[in-house]
This record gives sequence, C-alpha cells and structure tokens, in this order.
Amino acid sequence: METGVRSRLPAIGVAAALGAAWGLLGYALLWGHTPFVVHRPFVVSLAGTILLLPVRVVLWGIRAAERSAGHAFDFSQRNAWIGALAGAVGAALAVGATAAVVALSRRVRRRG
Repeated sequence: METGVRSRLPAIGVAAALGAAWGLLGYALLWGHTPFVVHRPFVVSLAGTILLLPVRVVLWGIRAAERSAGHAFDFSQRNAWIGALAGAVGAALAVGATAAVVALSRRVRRRG
C-alpha cells in the first residue's frame, strides 16, 4: 500500500465509527431510548435535521416504499432494524464526507 492510502485508513475508520454512533444516537432519540425528549419543532429545525439526518434518511426511504406499496407499514413492534440501518447510513455519510475532505485537502496541497 502506498503511504497516502495507509494514512487515510484510520481517518476513514474513525469516520465510520463516529457516523454509526451518529445514526444510532438519532434512532435512540427519536424512539425514546434516551432521557432526552425531542419535539417536532426541534426535529424540523436545521440543528435537528443535521443531528437526526441518518435516521431521517431511513424514514424518508420507508415513506417512499410505503407510497410505492400503496399502504403504510406497521413497525410498531419490530423497529430495531431502523436503528441498525440508521447507523449504516450515518457511517456512509461520515465516510463520504471524510473522503471528500481528504481529496480536497490533497488537491489544495498539490496546488500550494
């Protein structure tokens, strides 16, 4: 492996772990698994959208699937998979952002 790739791997791994925690935290907040309560005004605010983005992406996907199926799904009893998927979405978002920052910083260093 070249040195540049090896030096990025820890950053990508850390980003994936933090992103997964981000998604799981959003799920825990929305499903009431924390002592903190979030209300609709916060959820639809910019800060709430950013904090809850991974789980909101999953919920938007579920909503699209419901529209496509023509009926609502019942996840009242089995919804832990939403948290796991939100963790994966959070990891993907964080890894993508980290990779973009690394690529941008490499481009800036080459020019400078």
